[in-house]
Amino acid sequence: MAPQDIAFGLAVLLLAGTIKGLVGLGLPTITIALTSLAMPLTEAIALVALPTIFTNIWQAAVGGHFWAIVRRQWLLMLPLAVCLYLTMWLVGQKGPNWAFLVLGAVLVIYSGMGLLRIHPRLPPDLERPVAPVIGVASGFVAGLVGVPIIPLMPYLHALDVKPSEIVQTLGIVLCATSLTLTASLLSFGLLDGPRAAVSAAAVLPALGGMWLGQRIRKKLSVEQFRLAVFCALMAMGLYTFASRLL
Repeated sequence: MAPQDIAFGLAVLLLAGTIKGLVGLGLPTITIALTSLAMPLTEAIALVALPTIFTNIWQAAVGGHFWAIVRRQWLLMLPLAVCLYLTMWLVGQKGPNWAFLVLGAVLVIYSGMGLLRIHPRLPPDLERPVAPVIGVASGFVAGLVGVPIIPLMPYLHALDVKPSEIVQTLGIVLCATSLTLTASLLSFGLLDGPRAAVSAAAVLPALGGMWLGQRIRKKLSVEQFRLAVFCALMAMGLYTFASRLL
């Protein structure tokens, strides 16, 4: 990475960490969406690897339901991890150009659901058979573009999960995803010494941003900020489509 790319990436991590502190998610999504406009997608994914692990471990450790959530979600996490690794092995590590179209689609769908307030519901008796399917699909998307938000996020929000457990559930599932992604990057040589050093340096602005976002949350309307984030993600998704198709 060039020095200006590193500076840009660290600034984006500070912004993305702030947004995560405000609304509880979005760090890898926003970081990869923005940095991939200025650097190759594989470089953007490598940059966010370690900050994502640290922030998700923090989120997964708080709540007091860790093992209960793991027992419930292992049918989702195991296929997700396996499919993520296989996808990176087959196509992800090569950084195919069409992966940007997948990223654009993920951003548009996710932001569209947020703006339209679409909250699907899944009957409890369908959770076990559907979980592995969601895991495979999310692993494929994560292996290509580094973020598994579609269809993972709508699925998790569709479950009958107590409000007190949803944040920790997201943290645990995304922690398993980020650990697998980082292991895959290391295995395929995409997170070598220099990239790992930059990713490690990015941990501080990401955590600093989370701290800042949590403080700002007390003074601003989280709902208005949430809408602004979804609008920004929609714009980035549409721009990604336009830049690749035109």
